[in-house]
Amino acid sequence: MIPKNLAFVLAALLLFGLPSASAGAKTGPGAKAAPSTDTAPDAAPEPLANAAPAAEVTPPATPAPVSAPAVVVPRAAVVPQAIQGGSVKVLDTTAAITDPNWFRQAYAEGFRLYVMHATAWGTCTPWQQTQAQLKMALDAGLKIAVYTRDASCWEGGIKAAGPYVSQLQFFALDVEPGGSVVTRAMVDGVRSLGVRPVIYSGSGMWPGLMNNSSAFSDVPLWDTDTSNLDYTTWTANYLAPTPAQYGGWNTAGTMRVGIQQKFEHTLNGINVDLNSFNASFLK
Repeated sequence: MIPKNLAFVLAALLLFGLPSASAGAKTGPGAKAAPSTDTAPDAAPEPLANAAPAAEVTPPATPAPVSAPAVVVPRAAVVPQAIQGGSVKVLDTTAAITDPNWFRQAYAEGFRLYVMHATAWGTCTPWQQTQAQLKMALDAGLKIAVYTRDASCWEGGIKAAGPYVSQLQFFALDVEPGGSVVTRAMVDGVRSLGVRPVIYSGSGMWPGLMNNSSAFSDVPLWDTDTSNLDYTTWTANYLAPTPAQYGGWNTAGTMRVGIQQKFEHTLNGINVDLNSFNASFLK
């Protein structure tokens, strides 16, 4: 038989149950679960292997200042290449001159070309004083050229120069009211005698007399645009006044070679016309 006290112990054990293998582990409401041995509580996840660090956020770049639009400067007008040679003072006259000193004084005053009417006025007959005056001019250091009031007298005008033909800078075919219209035959005829042809005219004459033809723009132009200039302050400038285009002339490629700037100026007692020529045109 089981002692009474032992019986009570056994009964109690049966009533309340034997301790389990997990003795000491608390269960039931309010009991904390044992922490997991797999992860630390509230631990952050481990970083990924070889993961790039988070990119640094760069503030947006300040935009570069916008340049103001470039200012387009107009190109200067093309100056004819011939201006590089400068300008010289030139006189033309129909006057009879017998004093060699007059030519020397003209040279001293800056003139470098003497242009004379070579035939007896109103005719194609060579003037008897032509050669003597050309010689005096040459002796004074001036260059020489000739013209005739009637362009059709070109042959008589050139032959009037006699032994000085080879020294003529040019023969001017005069195209103005009261004279002949110029022809290609005249231009070719002057050249056939070994002399350079030049056409003398103006924007107020050529358009009416020659229907503003540009057929002669290959012939150098001796232009005319006169004013009452002051001789004491006059400086040679073959581009003044501003050239007017007519007859195909006075473009960049057909700029005049000379300009008549004043009529009937009294130079040391002789009436002359004042001109400026492109120095590089003269030989």
